Amino acid sequence: MGELDRAKRSRLPDSAFAYVDSHGRRRLPINDESHVRNALARFSRTRFENEEGRESARRRIVRAARRFGIVPIGFLDGQLKSQRRLAAVGRLAADLENVTELLELERRLRTGLGDSSVAVLRWSDAVDAYLDADGRAARLPDAGDDLIATELGRDGRPFAALVHHRALLADREVASTVTAAVRVTLDNAVLRREVAARIAEVRSLPTGTVTFLMTDIEASTALLHRLGDRYAPVLEDVRSVIREAVASSEGREVDARADEFFAAFAAVEPALSAALAIVRKLRARAWPAGEQVRVRVGLHTGRPTLTDTGYVGAAVNMVARVAAAGHGDQILVSEAVAAALGAPPADVTLRRLGSYRLRGIPGGQPLHQVVVADLRSRFPPLRTTAITER
Repeated sequence: MGELDRAKRSRLPDSAFAYVDSHGRRRLPINDESHVRNALARFSRTRFENEEGRESARRRIVRAARRFGIVPIGFLDGQLKSQRRLAAVGRLAADLENVTELLELERRLRTGLGDSSVAVLRWSDAVDAYLDADGRAARLPDAGDDLIATELGRDGRPFAALVHHRALLADREVASTVTAAVRVTLDNAVLRREVAARIAEVRSLPTGTVTFLMTDIEASTALLHRLGDRYAPVLEDVRSVIREAVASSEGREVDARADEFFAAFAAVEPALSAALAIVRKLRARAWPAGEQVRVRVGLHTGRPTLTDTGYVGAAVNMVARVAAAGHGDQILVSEAVAAALGAPPADVTLRRLGSYRLRGIPGGQPLHQVVVADLRSRFPPLRTTAITER
């Protein structure tokens, strides 16, 4: 093959190359017979940006071969075999769609690829190593072995590794399709397990008559602007205090998003105890830059519907509106909570504040404030419209 130095190459038009990528890089010159033969030999080892580019290059090489009287039987046969292998791998990828177990994934890959040595390893941060399908630490093949490992990363960290025979890499299209299918299958399996765990957790939440507790941080946006990067640790500290108070009163966390926290209790008294503990513990903490971090707390008792995605129903809307009506350090409860409590604990008083309009809730809603000796009891008017009672 004649030497094609940089100067000669630069003088060739784009049409003298089988492939020009989106960045203008020109590959597989087909300007004469020897380069066409070279392009035929190198085609399967060339990386293309997409299937359209690959097919266009293939057609240009075949046309150039005919122009120079080359009959590329071996090339065309190789392409047919590659297409068949790619089609088979495509069917394998579809077959892997609903696989969730590592052993079953390995079995199907071994059958589909005709390679009994295939193994899929998952990375474990806990042991800082790859684990096989039985959960045992596994090492990757050494350099020079017939078996090699194609490692798959996620977010810059190890995620999984596909151990297979070196011959799989001979066809890049097949290899990339297989590894992509393995990645998608493992991602789907992880997602399914997370969803199943979440559903199981949701299904264990209290049902029947439930008391909801909801909190949010007063003036959180202004606090965020004042604290900047220090706000995230503050938010985490607030959530930690709330979680501890909820768990200590045998409540269950339902959701925590932004500066809001949502919990459920099987009875009203533990919910009230958790609310008091939250306010007391947050008041006792020292916060960055001398800030005061206060939460509004709302309680409501109702009979919500529990679905696989969580609670739905008017009770959920009601507790959110009750909490939003108050101020930092203020605990507001609905009429339903007051009724369920009956006679409150000896050190607690429920101060009736009147009836109020709550957004999205029809009619006037009586609200009560929890009053105890060691907590603040005087607050500005509620952050909603009072209804004059006659």
